[in-house]
Amino acid sequence: GAGRVHQRLDRVVGGLVVDQHLHAGLGQQLDLVLGAAVDLGVAALAAARAARPRSLADGGAPARERAAAVDRALAGLADAAPGVAVVAVGGYGRGELSPHSDVDLLLLLGGRSAELVVRELLYPLWDAGFQVGHAVCTPREALERARRDRDAATALLPARLVAGPAGAFQELLDRRRRWLDRDGRRLARLLLAATAERHQQAERAGWVLAPDLKNDVGGLRDLHLVAWLGTLAAAHGAAGPPRPELAQAGELLLAVREALHGQSRRKLDRIRMDLQPAVAAALGLGDGGADRLMAAVHTAARTVEQVAAEEVEALAGALLEQGPRRTGSVRRLAPGVRLEDGVLIAEPDRSGDQLVLAVRVLACRAAGGRPVAPATRALMARAFRRPPVEAWSPALRAAFLELLGGPHVVEACELLDHLGGWAALLPEWAGVRGRAQHVPWHRYTVDGHAFATVAEARRLAGDPLAAGDLDVLGLAALLHDVGKGSGEDHSVAGERLARHAGARMGLGAGQVDDVAALVRHHLLLVDTATRRDLDDPAVVAAVAASVGDPRRLRLLYLLTVADGLATGPAAWSDWKNALVAGLCARVAAALERGAPPGPADPGALAEQLERGHPALAGHAGRLLATLPATYPASADPGELAGELELLAGPLAAGAVRSRVDPRPDGRARVVVCVPDRPGALARTAGVLALHRVSVLRAQAWSTSDGAALQRFLVEPLAEPGWERLRADLEAAWSGRLAVEARLERKARDYRAPAPVVPDVRVLADASEAATVVEVRAHDALGLLYAVTAALGDLDLDIRTATIDTRGERVVDAFYVTSPRGAKLTDAQAAELTLAVRHRVARLLGG
Repeated sequence: GAGRVHQRLDRVVGGLVVDQHLHAGLGQQLDLVLGAAVDLGVAALAAARAARPRSLADGGAPARERAAAVDRALAGLADAAPGVAVVAVGGYGRGELSPHSDVDLLLLLGGRSAELVVRELLYPLWDAGFQVGHAVCTPREALERARRDRDAATALLPARLVAGPAGAFQELLDRRRRWLDRDGRRLARLLLAATAERHQQAERAGWVLAPDLKNDVGGLRDLHLVAWLGTLAAAHGAAGPPRPELAQAGELLLAVREALHGQSRRKLDRIRMDLQPAVAAALGLGDGGADRLMAAVHTAARTVEQVAAEEVEALAGALLEQGPRRTGSVRRLAPGVRLEDGVLIAEPDRSGDQLVLAVRVLACRAAGGRPVAPATRALMARAFRRPPVEAWSPALRAAFLELLGGPHVVEACELLDHLGGWAALLPEWAGVRGRAQHVPWHRYTVDGHAFATVAEARRLAGDPLAAGDLDVLGLAALLHDVGKGSGEDHSVAGERLARHAGARMGLGAGQVDDVAALVRHHLLLVDTATRRDLDDPAVVAAVAASVGDPRRLRLLYLLTVADGLATGPAAWSDWKNALVAGLCARVAAALERGAPPGPADPGALAEQLERGHPALAGHAGRLLATLPATYPASADPGELAGELELLAGPLAAGAVRSRVDPRPDGRARVVVCVPDRPGALARTAGVLALHRVSVLRAQAWSTSDGAALQRFLVEPLAEPGWERLRADLEAAWSGRLAVEARLERKARDYRAPAPVVPDVRVLADASEAATVVEVRAHDALGLLYAVTAALGDLDLDIRTATIDTRGERVVDAFYVTSPRGAKLTDAQAAELTLAVRHRVARLLGG
């Protein structure tokens, strides 16, 4: 071990936080030959470090066993360093030591030189792979450091003697006691302020999909805060016993952190989504283990968040004499609920319904955001401890709908979760409580996302909706994902569950139908807007038939936007909102007329274009006649005029005409006109990919004159990027740029660690005039080129392409026809699938 220690010192010593004289002493010891004077016990320490939990039931036992093993090793090693008190501090002081956690030590000297202490006590820990954080000092110096540094202060609170003379340690305890008597309240204020700052920056472990088990709200650090404040309160005679549910939740989080450390070569506290299956397997959770693991983590973290907050409030009140300011003000908010000194208090009535009273308190919490008194929380928990309600009373329904309508609905729903109320009110909720979502664009658990959707829907709706419609919207927002985890299409399962729930609530038949329809179709608008050709009248007609009437269309629009906003920025954008709003406008017109709007009058449009654009005088009608009938409705007249100008005049072989039109939203329209040929769209898409241009939508039309008109909506590209792009387009179409070869080289530089394997879906009935091809895959440079090139290999005509990007996943949809303008046969569809997968594999390693 001596040789390995000698090599390791070069890497480790510089990063240690030790006294200046220790650094100097270590430098003098670098050339010492470490003999066998001390039995290092490296094998035993390494075995302790490698121990892992086998199930969630193991809790923090492995961490405590590991700490005990280090205790034993240090006790044996301390014999070689007489007069030195070895004190465990920090996490090790609590008796917990995860595989990659630091062994935090305080070495109280008794006349020995610092370098000898380090050599004889710490080398074995380093050699076994432990990270050691240590300080070598006197008891007085340790307290001076604690006064100056908050982290050093909290590390000192759980200090315990591991080995060595008790006299120095007792001096440390005496100094600590006097310090806490004098400065304990100031330290408490510092800890509370630091926690508030951390909470503002952190995620919430009980609700996000990849929580940090230590530092997120509801993580282990909140448990540590309770312990620290408990120590300070005990010093002032104000501490009570910790609540058992807090300890149980902490044990589960410790077990998961242990297993997580076992999957990493370094300290890691965020349980990333890609690691969750391996952690679940390490804990013996079997099939579906990742979902079961995260449900347990989310439940534990929610308990820590709620109960720790209650404990901290009580301890802070005892330490700092901070309680509700007694003003004597009392205000009745609802039957049986009053607001007293800013706190909600229930007034139980023996003859009343305690369940209704509990929900009324939550409705008041949702309305004003006021905290609930501890005794009232206990009363509510007892009221919810019952079998599911089979038939709701009007009073219960009214209170619950009022809860969903409050501006603080998220906090009220989370308190309902903490008190166990969802099981009593909605047994359908069991399948989504704490459920993870395995899609990168979601941030929250299924239930957390539902609460956020309710809040967004109510914010969007405002006052114009009637009360009944507000109730329908709130319930639909709450239940829109309730079918997830059922094993079937969650929209279909959700519709069924929503009908069951609405019937038990006692909703009217019309309201039940509305809620069920909104749940069933909550993805209809966004999927159609981002994956279908909105210029196709059949698309608009299909949406209108599914929605049924303008009133329900408006509710569905509000739910769609709320769902997107609650999901996160990767799932919603101004661009998607504009697409959905545009679709809704077309559907609303169809519902009012009873049929989708027909194509614009080409003669009238030609006259308008020629009047406003002299370059098109005498040409607009002829040019429009060469294009498909759906083209005039695809853009406003000003945009059409600029495109038609590119088509004016014959195109020579290899010629390319293009224009870039910036848009007010910061995006740009890139329009390209080239001679029509198979693979034309792919060549342009390849040049865009070479310039790292992100394409949001692509449309293409073939004229009867043999030209191809291509339109791309793209994310902005800074100048002079557009000029280089134009130059490369001309080079590509004149044979001076090897697009595919250069793209393959560039794709290698940006290639993802895992190969891209596309999911190709051929939808024969999605359009009357074309076959719709959906390609779902991880986003990658060159994906659009690979797919369009494959379609070009088969001489297929691409009429429209839409690109829906959600985080790292994309869904590209293409409207294609055969070379003869017909929809694809089954045989052609099979070949198309083969061609797309082949092209993607060749370019992107799929």
